[in-house]
Amino acid sequence: LWERIARTLELGGLASGQAVLSAFTEVRRTGKVAAAFEARGLDPSMAVELAREELYGAVADLTQAQGGRFHWTEDPDRGGDEWVEVDLQLRHLLFEAMRWLDEQGDIEKALPLDSMTVRALTEASPELPLLHRVILTVCENGQNLGKLRLSMGVSRMTTTRRVFELLRQRKVEVEGAPSVDVDPVVDMLEKGAVLVRERQFEAAGLVFQALLASDPADRRVREFTRMVEREHVAALYRELPPLYVPALVDDADALSMLRPEERHIASLLNGRWDVSTIVLASQNRELETLKCLAKLRRMGVLQEATAPVTRR
Repeated sequence: LWERIARTLELGGLASGQAVLSAFTEVRRTGKVAAAFEARGLDPSMAVELAREELYGAVADLTQAQGGRFHWTEDPDRGGDEWVEVDLQLRHLLFEAMRWLDEQGDIEKALPLDSMTVRALTEASPELPLLHRVILTVCENGQNLGKLRLSMGVSRMTTTRRVFELLRQRKVEVEGAPSVDVDPVVDMLEKGAVLVRERQFEAAGLVFQALLASDPADRRVREFTRMVEREHVAALYRELPPLYVPALVDDADALSMLRPEERHIASLLNGRWDVSTIVLASQNRELETLKCLAKLRRMGVLQEATAPVTRR
């Protein structure tokens, strides 16, 4: 993993491969990725982004193989393994891998041969995803798909997917590839996925609600909308754990600004019920109840009860 990340960053002219490997050597000793990279003037987010790409590609490839085996563990002992810490919910990882598989058929139709030559039409720019920048740099004078994949050391699915995205955006041309029209749904799903990764759940929710309103029958949109909601709920439970017992601060001015449904949730804060009990007692959906509790906390009218309830 570390060698592939170092080689990819050097290919894109983004960092010295030796400096990246030196940073990873320190990571093996200290366990701190960010500190090791920053000490060498490197951006640790680049390693994290490439590790995330590796994770998506690995899960998608193993699923496609139909014989892949997965081992999930919470064991913190990484031993001598080469690892990069990636903050990613398991549900999001699995959904993204399934999305890759769903869309791979169209990508294979457009890019069936490793001998097809990819040529960059624009220069790499900082606002682009990391692999897009690397591909544009490597393909400045033309490069076939097979050599591109081998030089970056990533799977064929990862390579073709990112080239297809650039082809759709008219940033590369591929000899022999058909004209690719932009699918507005896929484009919005990709933008929504970025928002989820950045924990901008409210914005992602608005994107997918708009997509649902335009095409309620689209399975991709329905599944992604459910995933966004689950991720948002999980994030709110990290902020307000299920066993946290909240109490209401007596602030009439602040409480007068609440909507009727929010006042109902506020009325459940009796200093004895924990968050999970309040969610069950609320007439609103789980997500809406948790969002309201988080809002009350930001307003300063929610605090931890002095005598939390102990569950048996």
